[in-house]
Amino acid sequence: MAPPPLRPENALKRAEELISVGESQAALQSLFDFFTARRIRFAEPAAIEPIVFRFLELGVDLKKGRMIKDALHQYKKLVQGSPEGLASVSTISRKFIDIVEKKIASEQAKEDQKADEEDDDLEGGVTPENLLISAYEEDQSVAGFNDEALTSWMRFTWESYRAVLDLLRNNSQLEITYSGVVNRTMMFCLKNNRKNEFKRLADMLRQHLDAANYQQSKSGTNIVDLSDNDTLQRYLEQRFQLVNCSVKLELWHEAFRSIEDVFHLMKLSKSSPKASTLANYYQNMAKVFLVSGDSLLHTVAWKKFYDLYISNPNATDDDFKTYTSTIFLSVLASKLDDLPTVGYDRQFRLYRLLGLEGKPARKDVMATLLEDDFFKYVNDDIKSLYNAMEVEFSADGIKSQLSALLPKLNALPYFAQYVESIRDIIVRRSIVEASTNNDSITLANLYKLVTLPEPFNMSEWDIERALLEAAVEDYVSFTIDHESNTVQFVKDPFTVFTQVSAEAEATEGAEEEEEEEIPEEIEGEEEEIVEVETTEAEEAEGEEGATAAEPEVIVTRNFYIRNRLSELSKTLSEVETFAGLPYVAKVKLAREALIERNKESIEKAKAAAEERTKRHQEARRKYQEENALHAEADAEVRQKRNLEEKALMEAKLAEDARQRLIEKKRRELTALKETITAKAIADINSKGNVYIDPALAKTMELKDLRTMIVSLLSKDQMELQEKVEYARNRLDYTERALRKVEYPILQKEAEDHKAVDMKKYEEMNEKIIAAAKAEHEARLEDHERLTNVYSDFQSLKTKLESAHEAEFGAQRDSLKAKFEEAKKARIAEVRQQRYDELIAKRKSEIAAEERAARAKADEEVMRKRREMEDAVAAKHAAAAAPAAAAATIATTTSAPSQPKASPFGSMNDAKRDEIARRQREMEAALEERKSQPKASPFGSMNDTKRDEIARKQREMEAALEQKNSSPAPKKGAYVPPSRRNRK
Repeated sequence: MAPPPLRPENALKRAEELISVGESQAALQSLFDFFTARRIRFAEPAAIEPIVFRFLELGVDLKKGRMIKDALHQYKKLVQGSPEGLASVSTISRKFIDIVEKKIASEQAKEDQKADEEDDDLEGGVTPENLLISAYEEDQSVAGFNDEALTSWMRFTWESYRAVLDLLRNNSQLEITYSGVVNRTMMFCLKNNRKNEFKRLADMLRQHLDAANYQQSKSGTNIVDLSDNDTLQRYLEQRFQLVNCSVKLELWHEAFRSIEDVFHLMKLSKSSPKASTLANYYQNMAKVFLVSGDSLLHTVAWKKFYDLYISNPNATDDDFKTYTSTIFLSVLASKLDDLPTVGYDRQFRLYRLLGLEGKPARKDVMATLLEDDFFKYVNDDIKSLYNAMEVEFSADGIKSQLSALLPKLNALPYFAQYVESIRDIIVRRSIVEASTNNDSITLANLYKLVTLPEPFNMSEWDIERALLEAAVEDYVSFTIDHESNTVQFVKDPFTVFTQVSAEAEATEGAEEEEEEEIPEEIEGEEEEIVEVETTEAEEAEGEEGATAAEPEVIVTRNFYIRNRLSELSKTLSEVETFAGLPYVAKVKLAREALIERNKESIEKAKAAAEERTKRHQEARRKYQEENALHAEADAEVRQKRNLEEKALMEAKLAEDARQRLIEKKRRELTALKETITAKAIADINSKGNVYIDPALAKTMELKDLRTMIVSLLSKDQMELQEKVEYARNRLDYTERALRKVEYPILQKEAEDHKAVDMKKYEEMNEKIIAAAKAEHEARLEDHERLTNVYSDFQSLKTKLESAHEAEFGAQRDSLKAKFEEAKKARIAEVRQQRYDELIAKRKSEIAAEERAARAKADEEVMRKRREMEDAVAAKHAAAAAPAAAAATIATTTSAPSQPKASPFGSMNDAKRDEIARRQREMEAALEERKSQPKASPFGSMNDTKRDEIARKQREMEAALEQKNSSPAPKKGAYVPPSRRNRK
């Protein structure tokens, strides 16, 4: 059953409907389900692309990176079987990157606009208010505190680039799109300074290249062929761009790794890259070597750049002067290599990157730069510096030369990066010259000699460090006497060694005397024994190579070195000019002699070792062959016999099995042929065209049956073919005759049409020319009329402008006067307002002062009242004491039930109740005052209440005075019962 027809327009319509009602996620899912279904394999990719484009736009808006990646991989899996499908994948990938870049650009513009609108904050914008706002507002940016909105889009963009690169990698049909996406990813990292992402991109590209190399030995479709020159050039251009971006981002380690990738790809490439590309590459290499501190390789890289740059047609003399001066400064700043060295050079890899077979010499590089074609462009001040440093060097005279040159050199923009290196070279040579001219020198004089003008000046510690570095590299040898602050230089490199040798021999003599008392168990643990050599010649000559070699005499390292250096010193002392040479020349001569001698010794030892190894292997091989000869012969005979017997038995069994299998297959084949033939005869007979006897199925092959059917059906087929051929010939004849007849008629009709068209063209041309002339004449007339009235127009314009200017001036003066009046009124209003505010403020201050005075007065009243209460209480106590004593005596003499006399005996009950009520009110007022701390006791009362309290206080005082003035009852006096009860 055929698959249902695809309706892309329906899918788009459905998605737009969902988006219009706010269901963007559902719309995205519907588009995803549509173009990742298996049935799109039968559709044209061009019909599916609009669906994918809409899905990408919606997915980017919703930031569904994982879903987009899954959809793109599934789409590629479904359509990659055809070239059109891969072309569609390439188009969709470019579209996806365009959408993402457009989106990140718009988000960046929004953030920039927001930053411009916000006021600058000296505290960085991070305030408590902004922090609280960022806690509840979505995507709230707090001036550098919370940039999550833009950062999330950056992260989404980077993941999109990674997804597309993973989609396009290692496919020969997608190479061009892959290269374009790689370049755009690098530009994204460079534009936004994304160093970590750039490192991941470089690692990803190396993984893709490794996978491409691995696929070269495999078979499959659309495999990247690195032997193709165009493909290799694309990969090489990517690496050149990777080096360039790494240098701009100052990722020096990544730049070096990319340089190595370029080197390996250039070895595979059959064609050379462009000169401009190589020039940029060597320029970046020069920057990398400058950062690494290798000035000489930095110079070589600059020189290779210059050799390519001179072919630039747009180059100017100023450019040549700048580059040659920079290169010449770099070679002047390279380290001195006057002394030869031996051993493996760790920088051999770096030499290969520049196409060098070995380490370049400083003097050779400088000799190359001194050629006329190069040296003529060098700055004159730099030439003077070269003469002062290399040609006419003098530790005393170079200071004055530098004082004159440095102000000019500091003005050069490329001089600052070589200041320290050039200073170290000059200081090194000054120290060497001082050691040559002086046997000893004070530290003060040495500092004075080595101190150079600004910016070449150095501290005393730096000078001592430079002196020690020169001694470590064997340019000088010295001893420092800190008591006298002098430096004593050694003229002969073997002098110190002779002193050390004498001390070492004395020490070894003492150690040999002590060794006689050392037990035998620890004699083998001495630290100075370095090697024990064996005589392998006896081993090769011994019987069957099994004889062990006898050990030679044990030698110590110090003893061996002293002997070799003693021999070297004796040999060099015989040279006539050796004694008069400076220290550096002696060291150089000694090293060259030692290297030559060691080279011969090494060659001899290497040849002897190879010969011994060869003899040893030959003797061992012969011994093993002789021992295994007889055993191998017997084993071969027995093995051969067993193999023959086993082969005969296996051959017999195999032949029997083969015969049985052949017979079985023959029977099965015969039965199958009969069945197929019978079925074919039945099918033919059922159609009714031909009849064949079914009994022929046992005797007839299927091939014969087909021949019979063809022969029976060929007659009808031949008749039909003849009819078709006749009809075709007749139709061809009719068509040719018809065209032959109608050709003259058509030709005549074409000529008539041509004549009519030519006539119409001439008429139209005449009308156009006439209209153009009329229009031109009309325009000339208009121009003449306007020219005549132009002076009137100017005068009218001037008149109107002056009239309007006078009118507008009057209005302007009127408005200005009104403005001044309004301004004065506003000033008066503001002054009155401020005056009223000051009056109100003064009134409030006066009221506050009055309240404070009233509170103070109330407090004074309360104080006096308390003093009065205390006085009344004391007086009452003094009056109550005699009455109590009298009552006690009366009680003793009278009846026991007689009550005590009351101090208020003369008061009636109503008066005592009134006094008690007033006392309670006063206590309540006191309690209220105590409950309000730090406030006036009458602060919350009005004047009426305070007067009432004062009146009650006066009444109570009067009652107390009356009570105190009434006479106390006498002893034994009669007290009414009612009063006794009340008491």
